[in-house]
Amino acid sequence: MSRNENNFAETIVSSSMRIDGELKSNGNIKIDGIVSGKVQTSQDLMIGPNAQIDADLIAQNAVISGTIKGNITVKESILIGETGRIIGNISCASIGIKEGAYFSGNCKMQEIKQVAVNSSPEIEEE
Repeated sequence: MSRNENNFAETIVSSSMRIDGELKSNGNIKIDGIVSGKVQTSQDLMIGPNAQIDADLIAQNAVISGTIKGNITVKESILIGETGRIIGNISCASIGIKEGAYFSGNCKMQEIKQVAVNSSPEIEEE
């Protein structure tokens, strides 16, 4: 997830909610309930330990603590927590899997493209 500690979920699917269909957002999403369909955000996605997801997921970063049946595409990093269960394929730049997590599928990793902030020769040589 983003390194900024002040981030918050703009969209929350609570544990008492069920969504059938497509969930799209330009902000952070936290899911603790049940979702079937597709979840897409240009920001960060957090899946709580009681969440049941039967959907493809697209996000900038993701932290997975619940159960997901579907493919996951993240532009940067994904972390599968101790209670996380993923049955599906993952496409990401960075992956972390904690002890106790379950992952069944393929993982395709892409390189993160570094953008130089300053075009000075010292930065270009790194």
